[in-house]
Amino acid sequence: MHDSLVGLLDKADAALAHSAGVLDPEVVESLALRAGNTRARLSYPEWIVVAALAGGTGSGKSSLLNAFAGEDVALTGAIRPMTSTPLALVPERAETMLGGFLDELGIPDRVLHRGPEWLCLIDLPDNDSVEVSHRHTVDAILPLVDVVAWVTDPEKYRDASLHHGYVERLARYQEQFLFVLNQTDRLSQGDVDGVAADFREALEQDGISAPEIVLMAADPVAGPPVGIEAFVDSLDAALDRRRVVQRKALADLAGVASEMVRSSSDARAADFESEWAAQVSSAVALALEGKAAGGAHDLAEYISRLAAEMGGETENRLLDLAVASHNTFLRCVESGVPGPPRTSWLRWRRGREARPMDVSSLTSAVDIEIGDAVRELLVRRGRAHAAITDLALALEGLRERPVN
Repeated sequence: MHDSLVGLLDKADAALAHSAGVLDPEVVESLALRAGNTRARLSYPEWIVVAALAGGTGSGKSSLLNAFAGEDVALTGAIRPMTSTPLALVPERAETMLGGFLDELGIPDRVLHRGPEWLCLIDLPDNDSVEVSHRHTVDAILPLVDVVAWVTDPEKYRDASLHHGYVERLARYQEQFLFVLNQTDRLSQGDVDGVAADFREALEQDGISAPEIVLMAADPVAGPPVGIEAFVDSLDAALDRRRVVQRKALADLAGVASEMVRSSSDARAADFESEWAAQVSSAVALALEGKAAGGAHDLAEYISRLAAEMGGETENRLLDLAVASHNTFLRCVESGVPGPPRTSWLRWRRGREARPMDVSSLTSAVDIEIGDAVRELLVRRGRAHAAITDLALALEGLRERPVN
């Protein structure tokens, strides 16, 4: 699968090369970002899982991290917010393997652990923090990690910031989601069951099918932490490490590729030649009637309509051509009038020239000077669509293939 993903990235590079200058720059940038993220994930071994702890203020993410590490590696407390920058808990064996990836994530703070050598945990800033920069950090890192463990507590498990702000919006990544109901030591067993059932119902309403919820008391009032083993087992067993990395990469690329296939459709270009021939013929006919300005206007209007239907950067470039086509057409008309070089089409229109205009030469000149520029853009658009479709089909085929 690793080699197949590398091959997909080559197709993504081809799609990016063809799309530059013809599709929406934001969409092209989005594909470039996803491809770059996937390439970064492939830079470390598939047996390593990078899991992020995400959640609101006071939910106990840092307490969970400390309980997993067996020591205080992250600040905890009631101050809003405690986690101001991401902190990575890195297995000793994988320190060098993960260094470059964590550098790209912008996580300089790292602590080594001696627990499961396949697991790297990242404590993220609170997603409901009063600090806007913290939310930006969470939004930037979430798409890059392999697993997201959403940590909440009996008071905040139905907060809109969790459900509508993140889980519902990112439900397409649900295979990479794990949910932790922390601070269960504050409830009776009956209340724990009721809150867990209500939390599950809320997640299902968000579009999460059969959500897995781990009950935990990472920092109980009395006794050792509860639920850490179940949490690690869930990451190890329920979320197969190899599949997490691969499916995440495929989901990221497939989502952007599908959007680009829709936005790059060139079905409208199929009718261009026949429509263009009719438009040029009509414009030339108007010029013959002494209405060259009207013909120029009609050609510009046609190119503008074509631009609106294409969208993206193709639209912008076609609009530029539409503006330029007006003067270009008038120049072609003027140069198509027989007689002295400085004789204008206006003099011919007023009957000062006796010889007829060379219709064939004028039609050819308009087609070459205006039509060829439009064709070039449409051809580039078609190549981009073909390259993106090739990528999307390859992604679909790989996603349907069983992951070993």
